[in-house]
Amino acid sequence: MSLADDRPVRLVLDRSALLAYLAGSVHVGEPLHEVIQDRNRFGVTAVTAAEALAIVSDPKDRATLHRLLTLDACTVLSTEGHSWHELSYWRTLTGRADLATTVLACLEHDASILTGEDRYGDGDLPVIHIPD
Repeated sequence: MSLADDRPVRLVLDRSALLAYLAGSVHVGEPLHEVIQDRNRFGVTAVTAAEALAIVSDPKDRATLHRLLTLDACTVLSTEGHSWHELSYWRTLTGRADLATTVLACLEHDASILTGEDRYGDGDLPVIHIPD
């Protein structure tokens, strides 16, 4: 384990944020830059990464996504099996398993969610919305 592994995860990206990043959104690039500049990390759940890769067919975009996910400042986050009750709750609320894993990561790391989605409830979660 390196010292870099001790950096906190301050931002969790969902699938919409990953796709916006691929589209060149400054609204994703700027928050990532701030996280990195502050010597923190951003996270993407493994489920979210898999979902994004499943719908990205362009080889250049896939390569860009792979580069993003392998940055030193990025951590791919697992979802623990013991949290299935909570995962089920958030899956029901958000309507998607990848969003549910993003919520769990947000709660576990006390991080904000960067998203273009409107499925995260009524404002109780720390959500940073990507403008259309």
